[in-house]
Amino acid sequence: MITGNLQALERATLPPVLERIMREVVISVEHWEGRSIGRVDVDGDHLFCLVQEDLTEPLDERRGEFHQEYLDIQLLLSGREWIGVGPQQYRLEGLSHPHPDLWFVEVEQESWLAMRPGDFAVFYPGELHRPLCTLGLPAPVRKLVVKVHKSLLA
Repeated sequence: MITGNLQALERATLPPVLERIMREVVISVEHWEGRSIGRVDVDGDHLFCLVQEDLTEPLDERRGEFHQEYLDIQLLLSGREWIGVGPQQYRLEGLSHPHPDLWFVEVEQESWLAMRPGDFAVFYPGELHRPLCTLGLPAPVRKLVVKVHKSLLA
């Protein structure tokens, strides 16, 4: 996992392929503010963006998740969000698997990222994260999730 803010992108020390994606695809919060909700293709199923609007939820209502095929770059565009992150070990057997590359797990140990607009988090395949959490009342957020197929990381 890598975290940072777009205003200090150079401090994140991203691998070259991810730095290029941040500079050429993510660009800025303002670049995505007026975009419609939904998928934006960049390179077919290898690299695409999801513009999302959602409500945060109390911690006990969110499940941890991970992906095996895709890296996530999650950028908060507006609102406030807490993302749980953890080094938890897990097995695939018996896990909830509602979509081709989405696995849900019960979280046993985690740390928290307090996200504000312009903050981003990079989750590599297999890294546990629990997005869209709140410590208070549910509130609207707008975010960009960039899906990067693991083949682009080689």
